[in-house]
Amino acid sequence: MQVKEAMPKRDYYAILNVPRDASADEIKKAYRQLALKYHPDKNPSDKAAAVTFRAVTEAYEVLCDDAQRERYNQDYQPKPSFDVVFGQDGAEMVLIPTGVFLMGSSTGEVDESPIHSVDLDDFYMDRYAVTNAQFKVFVDDNPQWCKRSISREYHDGNYLKLWDEENCYPQGMGNHPVVSVSWYAAMAYAQWAGKRLPTEAEWEKAARGGLVGKTYPWGDSIDRHKANYGKRWDGRNATIRMTPVGSYPPNRYGLCDMVGNIREWCLDAYQSDYYKHSAHQNPIAGDSIETVLSNFLTIKKSRVFRGGTWYYPAEYLRVSLRARDIPSFAVTSVGFRCVKAKL
Repeated sequence: MQVKEAMPKRDYYAILNVPRDASADEIKKAYRQLALKYHPDKNPSDKAAAVTFRAVTEAYEVLCDDAQRERYNQDYQPKPSFDVVFGQDGAEMVLIPTGVFLMGSSTGEVDESPIHSVDLDDFYMDRYAVTNAQFKVFVDDNPQWCKRSISREYHDGNYLKLWDEENCYPQGMGNHPVVSVSWYAAMAYAQWAGKRLPTEAEWEKAARGGLVGKTYPWGDSIDRHKANYGKRWDGRNATIRMTPVGSYPPNRYGLCDMVGNIREWCLDAYQSDYYKHSAHQNPIAGDSIETVLSNFLTIKKSRVFRGGTWYYPAEYLRVSLRARDIPSFAVTSVGFRCVKAKL
């Protein structure tokens, strides 16, 4: 009896530089480009090129055959390529590497264009949105941010709407993202944790996960196995509409739920035409990062939040989508995650 040979432990998608949901046409196109570049006829004495050509061909032969591709997807689980560190609040954080990326979209809303290049320093970002359990530690340490004590100027009346007056979140929801948190409260948490909110550019680069020109953090298609979205709006029962953090696969940077489930606060002021004059290096709309951090309680201008939410349709989960509201805004679809500079 012939023994069926096990699949090699190689990431064929990475070899061809295509997402795991790539179509057959995308796989063929990627193969043709790479095969032409590394073909032995073009590189007769280049041993490295020959090895690459064999790997590219092997990847193509598996992924272009439906049966082999299905078996490969079941058998091969790539090891994460990201390093995890821990913040002062115990949250897992991953490194977002320095470099240039293309920000914006030419097919979305007017404020998402033009597409422009942005160069960012490397930074760490929380793998998951801040949870109810994490936020409770913060408010227990800082009673002025409890539901009963928070100053009226720092929220719109819906602050921690799903929590009770005894400062407790709904039972069994400790690992769900905290929501109904104003921008002021998110900023206060971030400072307490030795972090800050991400700039809009940092958020989008992180969400894209190293992919170029894609609609979502994992590629150009979406389904219910990749994100929490498309549920009927019901603010009173938002707890049963949300999912625990990390319920869906991470993007290539190791970040989970960058779109879907909740929207997330950013550091920037909102400017509809910002992309037309955005700085190339470490941009932020409005005041500088240092000014915002030192004066956040006095800020009144609308702030940006990014990412889709559990009641958005699929087209509103694109990584380039921008939204905003006043910093006291608190609703059951908005939360946050933090970043910190790499020292």
